[in-house]
Amino acid sequence: MTEIWLLELAKGIGRIFLHPLLYFSMILAVIAGVLRVKRERGDFNVRVHSFLYELKNLFPAGIVAGLILSIISVSIGLTIPLIFIAAIAVISIILGSIGNARLLSPALIVGLALLVAFTANYFELRMPYFENTIESNYFIGVAILLGILILTEGILMLKNGLKDISPKLRTSSRGLTVGALQTKRMWMLPIFVFLPAGPLTVPFDWWPVIDWGTKSYSLMLVPFIIGFQQQIQSSLPEKAVTRLARQTIGLGVIVIFLSGLSFLDFPFSEFLPAAVGLIAILGRLWISYRHRVREGNTLYYFTPQNNGIMILDVLPGSPADKMGLKTGEIIQICNNINVRNKQDLFESLLKNRAYCKLEVLDTNGEKRFVQRALYEGDHHELGILFVEKRMKHGADRAV
Repeated sequence: MTEIWLLELAKGIGRIFLHPLLYFSMILAVIAGVLRVKRERGDFNVRVHSFLYELKNLFPAGIVAGLILSIISVSIGLTIPLIFIAAIAVISIILGSIGNARLLSPALIVGLALLVAFTANYFELRMPYFENTIESNYFIGVAILLGILILTEGILMLKNGLKDISPKLRTSSRGLTVGALQTKRMWMLPIFVFLPAGPLTVPFDWWPVIDWGTKSYSLMLVPFIIGFQQQIQSSLPEKAVTRLARQTIGLGVIVIFLSGLSFLDFPFSEFLPAAVGLIAILGRLWISYRHRVREGNTLYYFTPQNNGIMILDVLPGSPADKMGLKTGEIIQICNNINVRNKQDLFESLLKNRAYCKLEVLDTNGEKRFVQRALYEGDHHELGILFVEKRMKHGADRAV
């Protein structure tokens, strides 16, 4: 039996390389990087990260999360019919093509797959490659998977969502140039799940923890893509991302709890998995909608300042980065010269090409001093991106 499990494990790992979603996610990450660089160069004449940055960050955190979820999945014997895996892949590709990372929430992807399959199964609709013989336990399994993935999405947002923030310039309703930050992350999670047919049999009396109604299994490593994209313009990104992450985690907990109730026998309990899918979709859309409303009804945070230069972003590896300057801080004095705009900052830096001393007002309203020697090999500027007031001949560039 051990040899059969090891062989099936090897086959399961190999199956991921036949899954189109693996390659679609990589292509989508490269496209996102190219579009981001194009926008950043248009706004600031410089890029923050290379166009491969999204691709480089697609797997590390996702693999760790996928490993943890695989342990949970294998432990409970989570069994998902192949039709659900195919539906999730198709919906992921469609939503990813339409909305990039913005629509790649598992609440939308898995929730839609659950609703479509349940509707087709209940009304015995004729659909290509779809058999109207799905057991009710499999719908519960997908609902549980839905809740786990939403919970994982929130945790990834909380722990990893601030590692890829891109600055933007926008024009307010009054025609002023203002700054914004776009958070966009994509994670590829490879997760082991069982298919309800194959050479594997029950290895222990207590396994599977949940009876999925099958006696034989096969193992498959399935790629799931999770995306997160929001524009932040009314506050520091840490506050907005933390709020969104906690709301998403709360939604995931609710979905898992309701999915567990599906095992109870009560009137109309067979409809609960579909209801869970609908709740997940509406809940996630509501979280995004509330964020957009809050951003639209609140004053812009990143605007030209009268008491200095507000930092919108800092180029990685630049002198500003090495001095610990952060988004939202205001540079008030450079080399003993008050600065109010880009020209003041450049002139103060020219005063001493080998050294830079700054007086900065941090995000808590407290003053601090930073200083650093400037070497010949350093970035040709401090590496600060900021917003200037609009000039007579058009919008300024934040550099």
